[in-house]
Amino acid sequence: MEPDFDTLSVLCHYLRANLRRYNPLHLLVFLPALLLACLGAPAFAADPEVQNAFGLADEEIVVTSSHFPRPASKIAENVTVITAEEIERLNAHTLADVLQTVPGIQLDYLRTPGSFTFFNIQGANNTTVLVLIDGVRQNDFQSNMAEPGAIPVQQIERIEIVKGAASTAWGPALGGVINIVTKEPNPERLASGMLSGSIGERFTADSRAELSGTIDRFGYYLTAGNLRSDGLLPNNAVNFNNLYAKFSYLLPTNGTLTFGYSYLGDRRGMDEGYLASWDIVVHDNSDHRRQYGFLRLDQPLGERFKMEIEGYLTDKFVLATLGYIDNGTVVNDNEIETRDRSRGVNARLNWGDSQKNLVAGLEYLHAEARNRDLVTTDPPIFDRAWDRWALYANGSYTLGPLAVLPGIRVDHTGLSSEYFSYTLGATWRLTENSLLRAYGAQGYGLPTPLTTHGLMKVRTVQAGFESSDIPYLWLKGTYFFNWLRDIESTGDIVLQNQNRQGIELEARTVPLYGFSLSTGYTFSSVKDVDTGERVKSSSQWAVPPHVLKLGLNYDNSDLGLRGSLTGNHVNWNATSGTMYAAAMIWDLHLNWKLCPAKELSPELFFSARNLFDGVQTTDTELYKNTPRWFEGGVRFKF
Repeated sequence: MEPDFDTLSVLCHYLRANLRRYNPLHLLVFLPALLLACLGAPAFAADPEVQNAFGLADEEIVVTSSHFPRPASKIAENVTVITAEEIERLNAHTLADVLQTVPGIQLDYLRTPGSFTFFNIQGANNTTVLVLIDGVRQNDFQSNMAEPGAIPVQQIERIEIVKGAASTAWGPALGGVINIVTKEPNPERLASGMLSGSIGERFTADSRAELSGTIDRFGYYLTAGNLRSDGLLPNNAVNFNNLYAKFSYLLPTNGTLTFGYSYLGDRRGMDEGYLASWDIVVHDNSDHRRQYGFLRLDQPLGERFKMEIEGYLTDKFVLATLGYIDNGTVVNDNEIETRDRSRGVNARLNWGDSQKNLVAGLEYLHAEARNRDLVTTDPPIFDRAWDRWALYANGSYTLGPLAVLPGIRVDHTGLSSEYFSYTLGATWRLTENSLLRAYGAQGYGLPTPLTTHGLMKVRTVQAGFESSDIPYLWLKGTYFFNWLRDIESTGDIVLQNQNRQGIELEARTVPLYGFSLSTGYTFSSVKDVDTGERVKSSSQWAVPPHVLKLGLNYDNSDLGLRGSLTGNHVNWNATSGTMYAAAMIWDLHLNWKLCPAKELSPELFFSARNLFDGVQTTDTELYKNTPRWFEGGVRFKF
């Protein structure tokens, strides 16, 4: 049988005719229609590669979100894994560019690359989401927030996103975990690497270099880069330097000793605009520096035992200069200096394999946090030090199609009381390509050092399915219910008891003539338990009830072409009088390897961001997203 060319022809004609009008709503019609056309095209029914394209990848996708590497089919939580190849396809600058494409995640705004932004996972504020790189906490202690706009992507091998409470494995992770795994030294080459550079509007430039290899027992991975811009928005210039190094040594005992170091230095304009409520034109800047280092020992103790010990140091400095413009002159009325330091040790024993395993470990953290205004002689806003320690154990047991995944953890938080976290999950393999998953958990989040109230607490239940039994289609669905107590808002902190529930649906098609589709939809309903009213997005909360992600991907290895068209739609359900805007945002990314048959061929890339010049933000007064802008560049791998 032949492909349904009549249907495809009609759709292509529709696209050509309507793209001229620059109406993004037409693409909302086109992409689902193309999805149906892909499913209706029978030409590939006998192709085993296509039929198996969406297996559950037992041995291919390995997730370490519970401290033990397990196949994705034996993970009870709702987890999304993003690979380095997918990041490169997006021509991403920072983690923020990547997160905006993930179902269930919504950024408040995307401004000049390297700028700060807030985000949420299924309505959970980013202050409750733990971000880790190499197992090292990236959240600050002042607000418990990590900045995705200040995390470069070049060193990332994969990103594991746990949507929902993950305290049993990681401690204060009430809203989820973003676990970033960095690249390892190339074991097959003495030297390999990459050079890339891009230039866009307002001299927005991203320059990177990467070098990796292995010499006998010694391995190395190095990357450095600079991201700079004159600012795609008023007073939003960025000058962002980053350096990452990882060295490994294979010990005579078959163990591995790994040292890693990261440095980030970012000077940026935070905002400028008329603030009607204060009747002033604000003008804020910041100087942000963060570094961390770690030393890790991975030592096999037998055929199925392994010991892991790691120590780390972190240091973060932020100087936020807050001011306003008076008759053309910038007046600084606050200089807020924040300093975070921490040191810690983690140790754990791993036993087992992918079928039966157990992880037991302990963690110790000493933290110091200080915040003061250099303009005044007032005492520090806060100046605290504390110690946190924890004991935990989690594992899995597989019996036929059933995998059971229990876990427990006890935390002495240092900032508040002790807390007991637990989880019990299970997956059931229905067929070779379909499974059910469910879990229940209790977890917590830390308060900020400025406050004196207790821990934020959560109990969560999730249930879902994943299947690729329908020809040419991969499907995933999850229901979630989160029972939340004493939850902190952002901004002027208020506490609230909430119940959050909703569903998340994802779908992907197999390639048709190189084209494939992906989509994700998240619905969430948040209720104030004390008043019984539905919580709306406001200056304290961003709780969008509807988030839609769309993607059209193209791959042609023979021509060296690949590309992505991504769309993001959000319904904020904001309270009256707020500054929210919810236009759909479309981005186009194209990559072309000039000589695909040659390993050393350069690759050109181009991105058109915010194609239809929409406004999608939580604050149109100060933090609009960037208007339509373009950039292009070249990368060279050797």
